[in-house]
Amino acid sequence: MTAMHDIEAYWRELDALRRVAGAEHEGALSQAFAGLLKVRAVEHQLVLSQQHPFPTPTGKTLRPDGALLDRVRLVHGWWEAKDSSDDLDHEIAAKLAKGYPTDNIVFEDTRTAVLIQNGQEVLRVATGDGPALNRLLDGFFAFRPPEVAHFDQAVARFRAELPTVIAALNDLLTAALAHETAFQQRFAAFLAQCQHTIGGRVTASQAREMLIQHILTEQIFRDIFPVSEFHRANHLACTLTDLESAFLRGETRRNLLIRLEPYYTAIRRTAAGAISAADKQEFLKAIYEDFYTAYNPRDADKLGVVYTPGEVVRFILAGCDWLARRHFGKSLSDPELDILDPCTGTGAFIVELLDWLRGDRTALARKYAEEIHANEIAILPYYIACLNIEQTYAEIMGTWREFAGACFVDTLANWGFELTHRGAQSDLFGALTEENRRRIQHQNTRRIPVILGNPPYNASQRSENENNKNEPAPIADARIRATYLAESSAQKTKLYDPYIRFFRWASDWIGQEGIIGFITNRSYLDGRQADGFRQIVAREFQEIWVVDLKGNARTSGERRRQEAGNVFDDKIRVGVAIGFFVRNPNLEGCEIRHIALDDFMTAVAKRRWLAAHPLRQLARDGELRRIRPTANGDWLNQPTADWSAFLPVADKAVKAGQSEQAIFRLFASSIKTNRDEWVYDFDKKQLKRKVQYFITAFNRQVASGTLHPDTLDYSIKWSSTLKTRNKLPAYSTKRLLKSLWRPFVTKHYYAEKTMSDRLTALHYQIYGADLKQDNLCIGISGGSAMKPFQALAFNGLADYECVEKNQLLPRWIYAPDGSRQDNITDWALIQFRTRYQDMSIEKPAIFDYVYAVLHDPAYRETYALNLKAAFPRIPCYADFRQWAAWGQALLALHAGFASVEPWPLTRKEDWAAPPAPPNPRLKADKTAGVIEIDSMTRLEGVPPEAWDYRLGNRSALDWILEEYQEATPRDPTLRDQFNAYRFADYKEAVLDLLGRVTRVSVETMQILRAMGSAVPESRDLADAGC
Repeated sequence: MTAMHDIEAYWRELDALRRVAGAEHEGALSQAFAGLLKVRAVEHQLVLSQQHPFPTPTGKTLRPDGALLDRVRLVHGWWEAKDSSDDLDHEIAAKLAKGYPTDNIVFEDTRTAVLIQNGQEVLRVATGDGPALNRLLDGFFAFRPPEVAHFDQAVARFRAELPTVIAALNDLLTAALAHETAFQQRFAAFLAQCQHTIGGRVTASQAREMLIQHILTEQIFRDIFPVSEFHRANHLACTLTDLESAFLRGETRRNLLIRLEPYYTAIRRTAAGAISAADKQEFLKAIYEDFYTAYNPRDADKLGVVYTPGEVVRFILAGCDWLARRHFGKSLSDPELDILDPCTGTGAFIVELLDWLRGDRTALARKYAEEIHANEIAILPYYIACLNIEQTYAEIMGTWREFAGACFVDTLANWGFELTHRGAQSDLFGALTEENRRRIQHQNTRRIPVILGNPPYNASQRSENENNKNEPAPIADARIRATYLAESSAQKTKLYDPYIRFFRWASDWIGQEGIIGFITNRSYLDGRQADGFRQIVAREFQEIWVVDLKGNARTSGERRRQEAGNVFDDKIRVGVAIGFFVRNPNLEGCEIRHIALDDFMTAVAKRRWLAAHPLRQLARDGELRRIRPTANGDWLNQPTADWSAFLPVADKAVKAGQSEQAIFRLFASSIKTNRDEWVYDFDKKQLKRKVQYFITAFNRQVASGTLHPDTLDYSIKWSSTLKTRNKLPAYSTKRLLKSLWRPFVTKHYYAEKTMSDRLTALHYQIYGADLKQDNLCIGISGGSAMKPFQALAFNGLADYECVEKNQLLPRWIYAPDGSRQDNITDWALIQFRTRYQDMSIEKPAIFDYVYAVLHDPAYRETYALNLKAAFPRIPCYADFRQWAAWGQALLALHAGFASVEPWPLTRKEDWAAPPAPPNPRLKADKTAGVIEIDSMTRLEGVPPEAWDYRLGNRSALDWILEEYQEATPRDPTLRDQFNAYRFADYKEAVLDLLGRVTRVSVETMQILRAMGSAVPESRDLADAGC
């Protein structure tokens, strides 16, 4: 929305308020200008806080109509509204005389707006003059108060100094551990206690980090909550303080932390301006996010250090309260309705819960003492949660009390009441402190029917080299395998994401009845890999309520615009949903209700929607539609009804030899290396050098006897699979093969099982014992693909992303002795011959026919949702021979692209260019039909239709232009030692390839147009069941 659109919306709102209120007084009309400020504030990452307190030097507290606050609650500007009947100048003078701020404030009376900055009037405009009002707003929002500048400078200095301070602390710790026997003993005991509470995987370096984080942040907490009892009474803070005092004392401590004093001073100054406990809690959470990201960005990513907006928290609390009343006749304040936040972060859910209960102090005291529980596994958020919760309780009740419901524990290793009372609870809960042990044991003796929160959102690291993988959860994963995975029909699933683990854990914990209220990744709603999850939760629960907030940033084009803002202010990239799962043994079946927010809504608009539409109201108004799952567990985007009448191309039971009812006997995911830059290259000699380096480094690491993350040689690319291997065999030229890397782009590939995480026995069945056998394959995009459905034929090896999540449908299956059998089943042959009453149909023609149907534009459009949800199914069109002929022609073009006759493109050279090597460009002017190769050479005469043949979101020609670009490798070792690719070395090959793929594209589109214009009898989708 443009600036003038904002102002025009303000005018319309002002007119509407005048008509409704029939008055000109401030209270009636001020919300129009407030709305304008709120919209503009979002653009500057600010919020408008109305009636915000302003402490004067004389000790009085004034409340201007609004203040612009940033995420650490620093004020950027003030706003004061006046009646249009008043003398505005007189009112300004009166307010300034009272002590109103003069650094950056707007006074307005709906007719005139006045901007005062640094004590001087800098602009006065009529609010009806749009451009002038826009200039005033620009000046207002651009102002940078000294407090903001000072704080930003302190944060910048903190980031610069922190590594030095951490290094010094580590040196002191190392020296103490080497030379001080008493400290050695105390630290060893602390580590053992951590391993008991959090798990045996806790290392000494992680225990050191806990201690360092405690040392660095203790002062921050004291500065923000100076009268808190936390560090004097909290069991874990006391333990760490005692450990700290054993090696860091007096002058040593002061001299070390003096480097961070500007940061601590800035925090003290800013915290002093946070009047209320709520303001201080918001400030503390913002400081924590900044601190953790600066201190350890990898852990910030792993733990998902992005906290839940208040609107989301309150929506979930209200929803759980309504559902508890609806099903169990109890509210969240009632006895015997314990509540647990399993990954509490900074305590947002519990803080809001205490505020929810403030009207019944008796209930609040009881719940706080016995019936509210919160778990956390990271030391800093645990501290902050305790501080926030205890401070909120003290503010409501007038007395401080330690929150005994806070447990420092790995939730996914603690399976609670049900396992405890079946006698299966282990002795996991040795004490980090004796108090912590008691708290965990108390939690495990309670029935906890309400579990709510925001489980970690980050599914996995991008690379094992980040040494940042989410921790294993063997109990949760075993339960997932026994439930969600057992019911999944997906070839490969990714159901060990943290949020799925927490769903499984919570589903088991609540026992026979209860409620789960989570905000999570929304992929369980329609992801193909979550089909088993959907099947199981529909059996385990009797009501499911889902509010789909969208916001998926991993989409593109129009879909990305529709997903729009994420309620977490785009700090995460996944779409999210709020889900309520109710288990009530008195009900049968499962009623699933769903609502999706409108497309194009901003993050702010989505949060406002949540604030205005509690679940109870949505249910009362019938806003959530009933979902009736299909037999395959589809909730959204349910497949077209006639789909099941078609022939399946592949099936897990057929692959396992338990059935014959699919067209192809064998299918497999294509080769996936997890280290593409190491095992693929255009240059065979360069690939050899990279592989030899990798083998040497890996074998040296294995020979050292340890693969611990702290000692790995990160000059090579690790993965969880590689860490399980014992040795890499010596380099062999026999393993150098050609592979289709991306559509129509071939590279050399080093085919060695240890270096490729997914080079399996199935690939040897498809390509032979040496991986060199010809085998015509159809590659189709996997069901979890985000892009439009793709199919591409190739004769040989192909990468997993050659087409997105590439699934192979090979023509042949090879035995170890080199013999081969047809991969088209006899069942399929019988089906086609019977359907067409034609005994002359043979398996090669079926293969051709399938490839043609997979390219049929009408088929792809009609069954787009089906193709995202499952493997393709093939209809039987009336004219089998015509479709088989089209398929044969497409196979020849696509698999044989390297030998087709090039399209007669015109090559033009700019001989006037300087003699230096030309700069690569590889850009296209599609309208003009021109491809710029480099600063000297271009191709002309590219037919417009050549750009219409697309695989995913790119044309075939675009794939070539993209993949031959010069780019710096992301891997630091490759960047420093093996960055030898130069486009000039491949220029002539690329020119030739572009000509050939132009012909492939043009002739492919001719065939697709022929399919589109075929007589209806040739493609009768209404009567195409087989």
